[in-house]
Amino acid sequence: QRRRIGSKDKDKEISEEITAEREQAAGQVWVADCDGDIVGCIFRESETRPGVRRICRLVTGCWYRREGLGRLLVQSLELKERETGAWRVYAHVPYPSKVGEAFFRKVGYRQVAEATDEEDDDEMKKEIPERGFMGYPLTKVFYKDL
Repeated sequence: QRRRIGSKDKDKEISEEITAEREQAAGQVWVADCDGDIVGCIFRESETRPGVRRICRLVTGCWYRREGLGRLLVQSLELKERETGAWRVYAHVPYPSKVGEAFFRKVGYRQVAEATDEEDDDEMKKEIPERGFMGYPLTKVFYKDL
């Protein structure tokens, strides 16, 4: 049976304790705002491997593109993660997103397939592009060592 949420339900306070473990499992979001309006954000997945972080989404408002906002968000995330001991950040870019690929190259990321044999370590082999139902690629993986 469906329950309709009425105005009396909206006033109820839902209190849940946010623990460090729960926060780590949920990942993090950095938000850029201008005069109270959200103009961009970057999402980092939860920490699944020590020292390795993964950007899963970067979004900027259309009026703020090509103004350095995306670069600022990525640099902020990298700085914060470097302070917490991370040594590598991965970014999964939707395929085919030429704009996304160009952006991440411009901010210093390299595509995983472009890594030399010296850099081809076991850690990099764990980060594989996402594939769709028929096996077609959905993302390209980029990385940057901090």
